[in-house]
Amino acid sequence: MNKAVKFIQLLIFILLLVSYILGAESFYIAPSIEYKKVTSDSLVYHITSINQFDPLLDIETVVTNTKLSDILKEKSYDIIINANFFDPNSKEPVGLVVKNYELLHLPIKRGVFGITSDNKAIIDIFNINIKLKIDNTIIPINNLNSPRGVDQITIFTKFFGKETKILDNAVAGVDIEVSLDNRIPSLGTTSGKITNIYYGVKKSIIKDNSCIISLGGTALKYLPFFSLDKKIDIIVESNPPIMLKEAVCGGPILIKNGEIVFDKTGEIPFTSNIINSRHPRTVAGITDDKIFFIVIEGRNNNSLGLSIPETCELVKNMGIRDAINLDGGGSSQKIIWGNLINQVSERNVPVGIGVKNNYPYKNPTYLSFKEKDDIYIRKGEKLKLELLLQDENYHPYSITYTMLTWTIANNNINFNPSKLEIEGRELGESSLTIYLSNLEASKKIYVWDYVALKIEIDKDKVYLGDSVFPKIYSIDNFQREKILSLDGLKFDPNYFRRNGKGLTAINTGITTLSYTFDNLSVTYTIEIIPNIIEDFEEDKKWNIRGKNYNPDSTFYKLTSDAYTGKSSFMLVYDSKEENSFIYVDLNISIPPDKTSLSIALKGQGNGWIRLLFYDEDGTPWVMDLTTTLQYNFNKWTTINKDLTEIRPLISINKYTPKIPLRLASIYLVGLNNKISGNLLIDSLNFK
Repeated sequence: MNKAVKFIQLLIFILLLVSYILGAESFYIAPSIEYKKVTSDSLVYHITSINQFDPLLDIETVVTNTKLSDILKEKSYDIIINANFFDPNSKEPVGLVVKNYELLHLPIKRGVFGITSDNKAIIDIFNINIKLKIDNTIIPINNLNSPRGVDQITIFTKFFGKETKILDNAVAGVDIEVSLDNRIPSLGTTSGKITNIYYGVKKSIIKDNSCIISLGGTALKYLPFFSLDKKIDIIVESNPPIMLKEAVCGGPILIKNGEIVFDKTGEIPFTSNIINSRHPRTVAGITDDKIFFIVIEGRNNNSLGLSIPETCELVKNMGIRDAINLDGGGSSQKIIWGNLINQVSERNVPVGIGVKNNYPYKNPTYLSFKEKDDIYIRKGEKLKLELLLQDENYHPYSITYTMLTWTIANNNINFNPSKLEIEGRELGESSLTIYLSNLEASKKIYVWDYVALKIEIDKDKVYLGDSVFPKIYSIDNFQREKILSLDGLKFDPNYFRRNGKGLTAINTGITTLSYTFDNLSVTYTIEIIPNIIEDFEEDKKWNIRGKNYNPDSTFYKLTSDAYTGKSSFMLVYDSKEENSFIYVDLNISIPPDKTSLSIALKGQGNGWIRLLFYDEDGTPWVMDLTTTLQYNFNKWTTINKDLTEIRPLISINKYTPKIPLRLASIYLVGLNNKISGNLLIDSLNFK
């Protein structure tokens, strides 16, 4: 099975879990910004959809040396999410950073989420370089706002620190201070004038409206071109040649034009852990008119997190055209109105994306519960509710709980107004209505508990040797079903053997499966019906014959090493020379309604293992159980064959046998080789 199929199967598993929704918050943050939180048994994710062409919204790159939430003290963003990967020690971001048209950090070959000069969102890979022009001389720049290397020229502006930096293996050089006419653009040219030259320094202070050009090692060959008051042009070139207003770097790109491309973009690769393990994720996505910021929770009891392939499937199924993964794990975070909503604690990250609702403030208009759907609360449990008071442009207002009044439809819930908390008392339906002045918010509340368990089997009849795959469900008083783990399923080992996620019937008779969960129990009576044509439970004096085999060292016996039942047939064989055949005559008539067979084999040896049949006309037919001269079944292996796979033993003008068939023998063939081995046979079954 290829990796893609495995990932899709994992996703289907997750989507099945999502189908049992425990709750979904939904509210507006601005007239064109909607937030949704989706919660299931094993996955929680937060979706913010934004109209990218709304002129009253700001979507900006956020740069900080502390927590993203600290930015709220300077500018009241309604939403902030994390963006670039970064060095955990230096906090230097990885890849491209552009803020308000200003280039802050150069890209690497990884995907970029950006906003263009015409406010259009874009996801692509950018190649941007900087060069200086002094008189008619062009000087290439190695880096921007990264520590200068040994033989490099690096430009520093003030965004990621107040002074220049060099790598540990670099030495003192020359720092050239340039007073800028304008900021360094994401595409285009700005100019400046040299105001100071600092010789033999490892660091220099970066002044406002200035930059430092730091030269070291062999790059000092360019020093003669620099002199006080000299004019300098700083030229930024980009491929694709698009002016970016805002930009952050992530990777890998997940979706392009609606198709999954995460392993086809040529980006600098990520580790297997980042790609294939389940982690919290932050994703930026685009449709023709919307931007999506999706934060997926992980590493907690409520949410498994997702791998990159699973994230691709989830995002694609949302109808998103282009999407990119941003930094994840402990850095993955979404802050709404100053509240971190997806992590227990906030990590310091250097770069994020902020969204601001610039619609005018009005008087409060809406009182609502953040929980979009009806509330289901388990009996005996408590749940803290969240109210939202907003104006017509969805700006939030604080609520004083002492000003609230309320009514409850039924007595099956308790309500604590000081904590805005409900408790499920008795099973059943209720509703809670909360009033604030002339505003009100109502919510239906259902108190539930598990009241029954159910075991389902995928087959109406269970035959000896069959595998069954039970499903266990818990059922609540509203008839909602939740699938449970099979780990707690109990069965009689005399009748069933565990086989992965299934059970294999090993003896006939009536037995029970049982399951206990949450003080509830269920049993399922099941009958195992004989359907094995030959199970080798008694010695039927089978005949061994053949050609060029050694009768002194070829024999059979019944052994207790059995696949089902108490014994199996063991054939020990050896040939004298090449071109040998060893037959075990079975002479089993096959009922005409049978279309397939299965047989259990174990052992090691050489020789093709085949079956010999005769039809009603006496024509011989054969079927291969193995296709190589050697076999090695180190454990019991069930071989399943369709009876349409048999072929004529000799060349005849006949394509299908005349039913009924008779299985004459199981035999081993060695054409150009001597053969020998120990072969165990059990549970010959026709279906």
